[in-house]
Amino acid sequence: MKLIFNTGALALMVLLVGDAYAQRSVTLTLNASTIPDTTSVMSLFEVRGNLNGNAPDTLVDGNIIDWGDLSTLEPDNIGGDYWQITFQIEEDDTLTFKFFSQQAQDNGVNGWEADPNPMLYPAANDTVLGLHYFESQSMLHGFQGDRGAWDQTQIFESKQDSVAVWFRVAMFGSEADIDGYDPLLGEDDQAIGVRGAPLVDAMDTLLVGPLDWGDSFELRRETDESTAIAFNIYSWVAYYPAALAGQEQQYKFVQHHLATDSSIVVAWEEGNLTDNRSFTVPVRDTTLQWVYYGDTAPTPGVPVLSNIVFGVNLEVFEDIGLFDPARQDTLWVFGDFNAWQNCRVNTPDLCRMEKEPGGTKYGAAVPIERIADVKLGYKYFLDFNNDAFENEFGVPPPSGWEEGHRTGINRHFIFEGASQQVLPLAYYNDVTPNNLMPAGASTTIKFAVDMVDAFNNMAQPFDPAGGDTVSIRLGDPVWAHTQGIDGTDHDIPLLDRVVLTDDDADGVYVGDWTITGPSYNILTFKYLYGRDGTYFSEPGSDTNQEGRNRAHFIRKNPDGSYPMEYVLDTLVFKTGPGPLDHELNPDIYTGIEEISAEVPSSIWLGPNYPNPFNPVTTFEYAISQQAHVRIRIYDALGRLVTTLVDGVQQAATYAVTFDASRYATGVYFYRLETPGQVLTERMLLIK
Repeated sequence: MKLIFNTGALALMVLLVGDAYAQRSVTLTLNASTIPDTTSVMSLFEVRGNLNGNAPDTLVDGNIIDWGDLSTLEPDNIGGDYWQITFQIEEDDTLTFKFFSQQAQDNGVNGWEADPNPMLYPAANDTVLGLHYFESQSMLHGFQGDRGAWDQTQIFESKQDSVAVWFRVAMFGSEADIDGYDPLLGEDDQAIGVRGAPLVDAMDTLLVGPLDWGDSFELRRETDESTAIAFNIYSWVAYYPAALAGQEQQYKFVQHHLATDSSIVVAWEEGNLTDNRSFTVPVRDTTLQWVYYGDTAPTPGVPVLSNIVFGVNLEVFEDIGLFDPARQDTLWVFGDFNAWQNCRVNTPDLCRMEKEPGGTKYGAAVPIERIADVKLGYKYFLDFNNDAFENEFGVPPPSGWEEGHRTGINRHFIFEGASQQVLPLAYYNDVTPNNLMPAGASTTIKFAVDMVDAFNNMAQPFDPAGGDTVSIRLGDPVWAHTQGIDGTDHDIPLLDRVVLTDDDADGVYVGDWTITGPSYNILTFKYLYGRDGTYFSEPGSDTNQEGRNRAHFIRKNPDGSYPMEYVLDTLVFKTGPGPLDHELNPDIYTGIEEISAEVPSSIWLGPNYPNPFNPVTTFEYAISQQAHVRIRIYDALGRLVTTLVDGVQQAATYAVTFDASRYATGVYFYRLETPGQVLTERMLLIK
């Protein structure tokens, strides 16, 4: 049951004064086949958003629009993947919205559509928007969701004089297993396809359908991400000559397997099927509702209650005075499992993180009930005390969402289903002490971007002769605040601070910007150009994939100081969607903690545990006197992979945790370096 506002009196008022309002109807039609999940016709979809910038707000027909579950705008299923809703707003209303899938959210697939949010501006007539394919934040057949504010483009091509039919089958159930389906097999050893009755146009025998009982029309795995639901869903589009519309197409799904003698073994779906499948060839492009192979659903998993322990270190942000618990700033963990920001209002105990005594670590044990092996997304969020922050700094606080070198991507973990699961200690924004840029440090950044491709940008051609200027747009509001820039938004153009010019007319625009500490050395930005308030920024990827912004790191001098100048590589302005260039943090490590202050009698380096590991491992080390300590990771060829520790430490015993999630399977060496001794150990990463 959903909690909604009592709108009876307001609805009555609307009826009484209805003639005073000029109303219009809005009709939205949704196709859910692009959700990387097996969406049921009983699923809950909602239109969520705000009206004239306000949420929650009540529409003139009594419905509520909200960014949370207060929204009552629930489309009805009109058959298969298709959903529709009609509601009323006033003619002078501005509506901002997007679709939300509760089932996808509950199953660990992000239920929100990708940005940007569609908007309906004031208009005098009823509005009927065309068919809209759900803009998933997950990749599907390499197709990304951030296609625009309201985009009717499907994941297949429409062709003249042809009708597209989208087939989709889920390979989860026992029938798929009986016929030999193995999710670990690749396309060379296993294929999923469709076979069916040949169709011939009665008036022209040259027009034939795409299916045949003797040969398979091959489908494709929807994603390469092995932990995603869509990894075991196969789909693809078949094209029928338009003249075949109205004919019945009988068909079945099949599996192909490579036998030991290199022959092909074909298995036909049976299970709960009593006859062939069939549909009528439509007159327009259509998606067929997904089915289980053999109509045999998997045995439902049993949800397990587990305490998930989250841990974050805010050392850098406390050191530079940006985050201060004495100011009543707070830290939260929001994710797929606690309704994201709604948790802060409805169930704060399930998302607020508490500071551990005597340090800069924050933790939360969140009870989560899910089926094992589900992938869950989350982020950490700094909630500054607005009034106290503004009194101290003279400006409003920045937006507290993580961004940094992660460039917007959610964190993820696989729900193991144990009674307790401890996630590796993280650093907010992945900013470690090695990324700290102390007070007094300053570096002039040298930007350079090749604008040649931007001249041919069909969306908005680059026109320097017409007055277009080139600049950068920051993507990390917390970092922006450290440079005295308003970080209340995530997109921060620096047109008044950074102007790039092309004095030698070679198409490469260059410019400088000096940044100062206290801050951190992660530059998160995009290039942009334009004039008179109309600007085009590099699109980047969506929030489910790294590369929404560019990320580059100011490398320190060998003595640990920051250089006077740092020259970025010349990059090409990217006009289309897709990930932007982003470096990995060379100073990232999951966690380091002092486990004993007792002075050791000697320097030592312990074995890592577990070993082999995937992807996180921990090892201990000790130093017997204050010293400058380096701990570095090398691959089997002796190449430096990353630095975990680089700084002066007191005599003590420490434990350091290494996250190798972005590295390949293989042998690695970790080395402890002090002025008087070097120790090395071996470890094995197996993925």
